[in-house]
Order: sequence, then C-alpha cells, then structure tokens
Amino acid sequence: MKHPFPLSLILLLSSGAGELAAQTWITKAPLPTSALANGARSLAVASLNGKFYTVGGLNLPNPISTVLEYDPISNNWAQKSNMLSPRYAPGAAALNGRLYAMGGSVDSSATLTASTEYYDPVSNTWSNRANMQQARYAFQAVALNGKIYAIGGQGAGDAPLPSIEEYDPLANTWTTKSNMPSGRVSFAAAAVNGKIYVLGGRIINTPIPEVYEYDPATNSWIVKAPIPTPRETLAAVVVNGNILTFGGTSLDGIPRKSVDEYSPVFDVWITQPSLPTARNECFAFLDESTVYVFGGYNDNTMQARLIAPGLNIYTAIELEFLTQTGKTYQAQASLDLANWTNLDTSFPGDGNIWRKLYSTRNQTRLFYRLQQTP
Repeated sequence: MKHPFPLSLILLLSSGAGELAAQTWITKAPLPTSALANGARSLAVASLNGKFYTVGGLNLPNPISTVLEYDPISNNWAQKSNMLSPRYAPGAAALNGRLYAMGGSVDSSATLTASTEYYDPVSNTWSNRANMQQARYAFQAVALNGKIYAIGGQGAGDAPLPSIEEYDPLANTWTTKSNMPSGRVSFAAAAVNGKIYVLGGRIINTPIPEVYEYDPATNSWIVKAPIPTPRETLAAVVVNGNILTFGGTSLDGIPRKSVDEYSPVFDVWITQPSLPTARNECFAFLDESTVYVFGGYNDNTMQARLIAPGLNIYTAIELEFLTQTGKTYQAQASLDLANWTNLDTSFPGDGNIWRKLYSTRNQTRLFYRLQQTP
C-alpha cells in the first residue's frame, strides 16, 4: 500500500534547503536493547519481503549471532533465529527470497571468517553456503542481477582490501572480479541502474571521499565525483534513482548529521538538510515512500521521514526548462536563467515547484522537479 502525499508535504519538501531543514523526522521503535546492549553497531542490514533485517554486531567485547526483523507496518522489532556463527561487521544481502550473511569477525580476538550462510524466513532457519574466497570484515555486500557482490573491507592486518567477488546462488560459487582502484573499509554501497557505487569509507584511520562505480557487465571500475565531506561508517539508500548518504564520521572523529545526495546520471552531489541526530556506524533503508535511519555507536534509536514522490533531474537547454502540463512535458522560457546568481534556489513554474541548482562541475545547469502524483 502506497503512502499518500499531501500537497502541503510536497511544497515543504520542495521549498529550499532552509525550510527543508525544518521538516519533521518521526521517531520509530528503537532496536531491542536486550539484543543489542551496546547500541546498533558493527552489524549488517538487508531488506527482504517488505521487512528489514539486522544480522550480527557487537556486544562488547564479543561478536553476536543475533538476527532482528523490523516490520514497517506494525513498527515492531522481532528477534529471529540466530545465525550459525557470530559475526562482527559482516556483510548482508537479500536475494531470491533469502537473506545472506557472510564474513565478519567471529570472536573478541578479531578472527576473520569467509563463511556464508542464508536465512529462510518461512522456516526461520539458517543454512551454510560456500565460503567466500577472501575472509573480510567491515565490507559491503550488494545484490544485483541475481548475484551478490562482496566488496572491499579489511582482511588480515590493517591493509584495506580492493578485491571484489561475485556469488552465484545457483552454482553456490564465489568468483573473483576486477579490483577497485584502491581498497577501503567501512564505506557505503548501493546499486542503481545495473551498476554498483561505493561511497566514502576509510583507509587505515583516514576517512576518504572517493566514489567508484562498478559495471558487472564489463567487470570494470570508474572513478566518480567525490562525496563533499570525507566520511566513514556512513549509510546509503537509493531514492528515486539517486543515492542519499547519511551520517558517519569525518577526520575529526566526531559523528555527523550530514546528508548528501548523489546523482549517478549527472555525477554531482547536492548537500541536503542534516539529520536531527548525529550518527556514527548508522544504517538506512527505504520502505516505499519512507526512509529510515537508525542505529550507530551506542545508539539504538530509529527515525523515519516521508520522502518526496518522483524526484527527477533535467538539464537546462539554452534558456528553457521543462514544466508539466497534465502528463505532457513541454519546454517553456525561463524568466531568470540568463542571470544565475544563486547557487541553490526554489521557484514556482506552471503550478509545480522547481528547484534550481547551478553546479560548478563541468558547468552543468540542473533542475530538480518534485513531481506531483496524478
């Protein structure tokens, strides 16, 4: 069932960064402290069948095998069957109706594992699968086109891993793919339009801004526009074809409220209004029209925000911009495109609210239109 989008909310979401910052975040059910006494940290998250799962984590000083399920409709957390192995900073991904957990550290001595297991929500049971080729932790697992990709992280020692491997669930095998341009730990990752993006993270103890794009079809990597603020342990979620990043930690080691939005189409970043709470080691997921951000270092809380429908991006062609008349897009002369003095301004156009952005990257002019639902 889709959430309704009242016009007042659409206007609020589209009226500029200053007013957007005042938008209300709603507090949702916190993660059970009985399962995660030290807060939601060093775990992994995946979405499956309209519910969201956390796997593993850390209850100082030991990794845990705890699995929690969140139902957005009832706003309740439920504890499910434990994994076969405890996992600190594992990877997790959902594919073909099952939840996969892999890698991580299995004890307080930071012993790494390459093991993989999957969860069947119908039987509430876990089963072993083939080991990864590389034991790793603080990495990302991403499901795309029927495969799972385990990316980066840290292996034995302090060196971050540039390696990536692909899991085929039908053959139950892992295959090594082309390395990233450089290794990284504690980063975010998301799949958009058949490609995987890795964002931020750290090398040793230094947060980095680099963003890479991986194309499974060509098994190749491309360097993209860097995130505005170097951050590690950040969260990412895909909204209307863009990637929103939340929280994390920068060079000073202080948790951030930062929210930045990345357009894979135009390879640009836009700074968005901050989170109400600074979060390090946080996580995010999208449920239809609501984005959830939760957890962090010693933080069990969760907050949710209704997002705008149909956020689309268009390029300015000469001195024209697109407006919507009914369901047909038409070109219309702009009154002020010749004089762009503001870097970020909102203005009305033919009954719709438009957001104007002038990007210095490649001198690109972009428009953001919040599309009202029919």
